[in-house]
Amino acid sequence: MSLSAVQICNRALDILGADPILSLADNTEAGRLCNRNYAAVRDAVLRAYPWNAAMRRAALPALAEAPAWGAAFAYELPSDCLRLWRVENEGFADWRVEGRRVVSDIGPPLRVLYLASLDDTGLFDPLMGEAIAGRLAADLAYRLTGSTSLGAQAWSMYQAKLAEARRVDAQEGTPDGLVARDWLDARR
Repeated sequence: MSLSAVQICNRALDILGADPILSLADNTEAGRLCNRNYAAVRDAVLRAYPWNAAMRRAALPALAEAPAWGAAFAYELPSDCLRLWRVENEGFADWRVEGRRVVSDIGPPLRVLYLASLDDTGLFDPLMGEAIAGRLAADLAYRLTGSTSLGAQAWSMYQAKLAEARRVDAQEGTPDGLVARDWLDARR
C-alpha cells in the first residue's frame, strides 16, 4: 500500500507527537510547515540513494553549443533529474555534471541512468516513504516542538529508517558492477 504526501507528513507529525493535518493546504503551523518543506525533503532523500523506484533511463541528444573547452559535447539533463547516477559507455571517458548539463567526450546520444524527482507517491517503496517521514520529522522538530533533543532523536530515527530502506532496496537486482566474469577474472 502506498502512502500519500499527507500520510507521509502525518507519519512525521506522529513521530513528533503533533496533531495530524488533513491536507498540505491546512492553515495550521504543521500544515504550513509540511507544505513548505515536504517536496524539498522528499527530493533530498531521493537524491541520497539510488532508489529503484526513482531510477530512469534516457538517451540525451548533444546540445548545439559545445563546451568552451575540455569536452567535445554538452547534454541537457532531463528536467526531473535529481542526480546523474551513471553514464553508459563502451570504453572509458570522463564526464562531469555542470549545472543542469553533462559535459563529456562521449558522442551522442549520451545514455544515462539518473534519479528522478517523484511527485507520484504511488511509486514510492513503503520504506522510502518511512525514510522521508523520518527526515521530515527531524527537519520540523524544533519548529513544532521547540525541542532540539527531539530533533536529534528524529534524525537518528531517520538514519535507521534510511538504512533499513537501503538494505531492502539494494536486494532488488544485481549490484552495480558485479558481473560474474569480473569476479572470475580477478581470481586469475
